[in-house]
Amino acid sequence: MKKIITAAALAVGIAAFAATPASAERTLRLSLQVAVNHPVGKNIVYFKDELEKISAGAMKIEVYDSAQLYKGSQIPQAVGSGAIDMGLVLIDEFAGTLPITGLFSVAFMFPNYDVLGKAAAPSSPIRKTIDEAIRTTGARVLWWQDYGPVQLLSKGKPTINPADMKGKKVRVLGKPSGDFINALGGIPVKIGGSEQFMAYQRGTVDIGMTGTTAIKSRKLFEVMDSVTITNHAQTEFLIVVNDKKWDELSAQEKTWMTTAAVAAETKMRAETKDENLAAEKFIADTTTMKVINLSKEQIAAWQTASKPATEAYIASAGDAGRKLVEAVRALQ
Repeated sequence: MKKIITAAALAVGIAAFAATPASAERTLRLSLQVAVNHPVGKNIVYFKDELEKISAGAMKIEVYDSAQLYKGSQIPQAVGSGAIDMGLVLIDEFAGTLPITGLFSVAFMFPNYDVLGKAAAPSSPIRKTIDEAIRTTGARVLWWQDYGPVQLLSKGKPTINPADMKGKKVRVLGKPSGDFINALGGIPVKIGGSEQFMAYQRGTVDIGMTGTTAIKSRKLFEVMDSVTITNHAQTEFLIVVNDKKWDELSAQEKTWMTTAAVAAETKMRAETKDENLAAEKFIADTTTMKVINLSKEQIAAWQTASKPATEAYIASAGDAGRKLVEAVRALQ
């Protein structure tokens, strides 16, 4: 009997030892609303590959792309509640409840990539303030994905002057871009990124609004005639992780996650400008869509007309928002 018990104990010990690698492995589920061949999606895959490589397979990421699980607007709630471990979300999706997060979509707040880069840098007090605000939702920002400037799309008559927006229904990304359209006398209509093509095709809105590379990746040139290069806002996506899930990670796992996230963010921010310029060239050279570049005087007219949007941001974000606006202007 003693031999039998010893043999049984040994068998259990061997089984437990064999199970150790599997039990030590951690898999996190990540939801995004774009395809993995989209620039933002590719960056997610890069993060996944880096994490799995540096952890030697101890950590894995399951990617659910193309809004298989959640639309972009649903990510804050899904991640904050723990329904999904991680998610990709446009920063504007937080602006409804956390107005200060809308800073990067305030019209003409960032005149160039240099100012944007300084404001969105991991060490930036501006970014830290926004990240801390998002923590109150139950989600932690892991890294930022720069997606580049936002442009205006038209079908039929091109959009050249601010007056062209008056009375027109315009696709917006969230409250800050909605304030911009309101300032110009337009009618803001919030439409998700993945829903743009159909909305433009059906005429749900008169004027579109999206990033330059999205025109190429989503083939929006098939349903809209012209793009006006206004660069009036910057598109920043966030990869957020459930805060409780983060707390469950070991110190080593957090180091692996952070290392892979820094690599992914650095890579994308370095490539974004060139990718946007390449997309603009692709549109001009290989599609029927007309690319309209505005003069300095025309841009100045847009800047003047959109000033109420900055005031609206400060009014909704309060003193914290005013301080962020002042901080951005100090970088210029």
